[in-house]
Amino acid sequence: MPYFQQIRLSRQICLNRLIKVPIESSTIGWNIAIRTSQPQHTLLLYSQMLNSSISPNKFTFTFLIKACNKNPSSRLVTHVHSHLIRFGFGSDPFLQSALLCSYADWGLIDLAQQVFDRSPHKDIVLWTSLVSAYAKCQIPDKARWAFDNMPERNSVSWAAVISAYSQNGCHEEALSMFDEMLEAGVVPTEGTLISGLFSSAHIGVLENGKWIHNYIDQNLINMSSSLGTALLNMYAKCGCVDDAIRVFKSIPCKDSLAWTAMISSLAMHGRGEEALHLFDKMLSIGLKPDHVTFVGILSACSHAGLIEEGRYQFYCMKRIFNINPNLEHYGCMVDILGRNGCVKEAWNLILSMPMEPDLLVLKSLLSACAHYGHVEIAESAAQRLQSLNQEI
Repeated sequence: MPYFQQIRLSRQICLNRLIKVPIESSTIGWNIAIRTSQPQHTLLLYSQMLNSSISPNKFTFTFLIKACNKNPSSRLVTHVHSHLIRFGFGSDPFLQSALLCSYADWGLIDLAQQVFDRSPHKDIVLWTSLVSAYAKCQIPDKARWAFDNMPERNSVSWAAVISAYSQNGCHEEALSMFDEMLEAGVVPTEGTLISGLFSSAHIGVLENGKWIHNYIDQNLINMSSSLGTALLNMYAKCGCVDDAIRVFKSIPCKDSLAWTAMISSLAMHGRGEEALHLFDKMLSIGLKPDHVTFVGILSACSHAGLIEEGRYQFYCMKRIFNINPNLEHYGCMVDILGRNGCVKEAWNLILSMPMEPDLLVLKSLLSACAHYGHVEIAESAAQRLQSLNQEI
């Protein structure tokens, strides 16, 4: 049975639950309903649209493709693709680009390449989409191949290939491409500047990062929260935390990511009290922390020896902010407890974890056992560590 027949909305009562107002009996009316619906309802509405003898247009498929990326199954995009062809939109350049990106989001790079190969309109947008597709699928060399074969390029194309290298750990290649772009006289986008800063930070090339900072200042580029966060991260990872603080203060509209980055940077450099003070400020202006924020906060407590504060923040993370601790959070708590001599409590925490401890957690506990002389716990932890090493 065809997939859309399986999901067809045959009961009017179900449709009434999805839509609170009557739908205008036209393609525009159904498009509005589809665009504003929850992703899990989008295809049900589309099925009912077809049952109502209303034909979709290109905008219908634009909304359907967007919904595919938010649904739990990759099957949806293939079925939308088949309907797109059935209704005569298989050669539409915009929809081809959207399909290509959707397949890449699901890791279906062969299908993305097929969309590209079969397209009669291989314009700069579709070529750039192919570069980005290979980047998303963690194949930077193929992204570079696509870039090198482009008949023409623009700043977005350069941004895509530089990001392909940067996001996949090829930082020297990313910075090399960044230099090539400047030599070609191409003005970098904000995304390109962020990629350059990201790669500079990861390989510790402070001079490159400073050059980008100077470029931002000289060209009066708006210091967005994303750009500022990348810049302060670069300075922090290169050991210049005071410069990171100055950048943080210069960001006019800071989002939660910027606050989290600054908190984590202070924690990383052993300035735990400052990190906690900044966290209080973050909460006071109504921003919500996430799991990354709490890694920074717990690390700050560990470096500053603040065991009670660490316990309190670990409790708040779970009970107040409804964030389930992951392995990294548990590792921070084990480190906090172990550093302060609470070895039994650290061991009991490990035993209560909903996941298996990793090497770092067990080694942290063993270090505390060696320092504070807990032989029995050390033996038990060593057995777990040996078992883990055998599995690896």
